[in-house]
Amino acid sequence: MSDARTTSYRIRMIVALAIAILLALASFWLLDVMRRSTDDALPSVKRSDPDYYVDSFRVLRLDQRGKTRYRIDGERLTHNPQDDSHDILQPRLISLSDNQPPLTIRAERAHGNRDNSQVHLYDKVEMDRPAFATGAHLHMQTEYLLVLPDDEIMKTHLPVTLVSGTDTLTGTGMVANNATRTLHLASRVRGRLAPRPGS
Repeated sequence: MSDARTTSYRIRMIVALAIAILLALASFWLLDVMRRSTDDALPSVKRSDPDYYVDSFRVLRLDQRGKTRYRIDGERLTHNPQDDSHDILQPRLISLSDNQPPLTIRAERAHGNRDNSQVHLYDKVEMDRPAFATGAHLHMQTEYLLVLPDDEIMKTHLPVTLVSGTDTLTGTGMVANNATRTLHLASRVRGRLAPRPGS
């Protein structure tokens, strides 16, 4: 009698376990069907148009001490949600380094990545650095400039004109580092250097 009872108990446990497993599988199946039908009913929309814009804006980038490293101003900033980038009309970048005079870059338009570590400036790009104790006013013109604000580096592959005081340099392709005050012109370099006093 005890063997029959044990066998009966085991059969009931196996049946109960099988029913529980079937209910769990049915629940997962039902959840999957509901999720698929929701996905079909609500098609995913990939935005290609801007999701917001800001007029007459100013963005500040601070250093670890809370001092302004650089700022970006513009007439309109348009945000692109696909890659979290932004487009700027009439941008103006101003580098505010403690040990260097301010450097101002203007253009007709710009495109910046998510964190402004790369800013591409287009059309009538001009850069100005005022005269200071050891250097004359510096003016630069080109049609395209890649600015890496955190590294204080500017690059272009297009023709560029630099005027420093009475000296003029032209060339095609440039890499300039504002932090180290170095400049490299890649090709077709021409210069007109005024004689220094006393030479």
